[in-house]
Amino acid sequence: MCAGVAEIVGALGVPHNPFSALLVAQDADGAAEPRRLYGAVAEHLHAMRPDTLIVFTTDHYNLFFELSVPIFAIGVAESTSGPSDYPMLPHYDVAVDAVLAKQIQTAVVDDGFDVGMSQEFELDHTITAPLGVMIPRMDVSIVPLWISTSMRPIPSARRCYALGSAIRGAVERSPLDRRVAVVASGAFSFEVGGPRMSEDSHVGVPAPEWALRVTELLAAGDIEALISETTPAQLAAAGNAGGEILNWIAMLGTFDAGAPLFIEAQRAEGHAFAAWSAR
Repeated sequence: MCAGVAEIVGALGVPHNPFSALLVAQDADGAAEPRRLYGAVAEHLHAMRPDTLIVFTTDHYNLFFELSVPIFAIGVAESTSGPSDYPMLPHYDVAVDAVLAKQIQTAVVDDGFDVGMSQEFELDHTITAPLGVMIPRMDVSIVPLWISTSMRPIPSARRCYALGSAIRGAVERSPLDRRVAVVASGAFSFEVGGPRMSEDSHVGVPAPEWALRVTELLAAGDIEALISETTPAQLAAAGNAGGEILNWIAMLGTFDAGAPLFIEAQRAEGHAFAAWSAR
């Protein structure tokens, strides 16, 4: 098979706190810090000039719920909208790169990954909150790819990294003329509505030291150590949303990840912001 003209040109990782996005949207007190961090990543994203964003994310009981929970799923509709879960956030109509999405699904299934598809779906805040801050007009197509990181059982870090590698192969074999950037949406340590939330909030950060460790490994480009240390026990200790790191690990599998162009942790929030060049 001849090499295609599609290429992965960069990658980035961001959290998806809807209230940070709301602060920015309303230019409210407290907006300066998330605006600065999302802005730093957005500078690199805009420099990549992507046609399509592949977005690894987690469904927050909005799309699949518990009746049918695919471990991996990809969105192949022509378009979608959202957010479906936070009506106070800006609402977006979003184009989906359905042709590339279907090519990716076919290719990764051929490679042994049982990736389901959804032909009708809405986006929740995990995609629209960070992208809406970085790309206010939402004038880019996306390919959403959900990893089941909240509802157990969840896939292993190594399996998610391998999925990212398979997606890289699918993109590189595609004959489509596409500049593709890959986005990971999620936190490293986070608890929502569980026993480890803080006393004055419905959320908490059970393992801030783990969030810092992840950021240090990412900064050093030590992806093998990150995969090895992302064990089921560590994910359980990181909070009921700590599995979102798997979205980052899948993203890292889509290119040869060395030192990032930008990375900064928000240790007290349990996450980080980062960007990489894939060229």
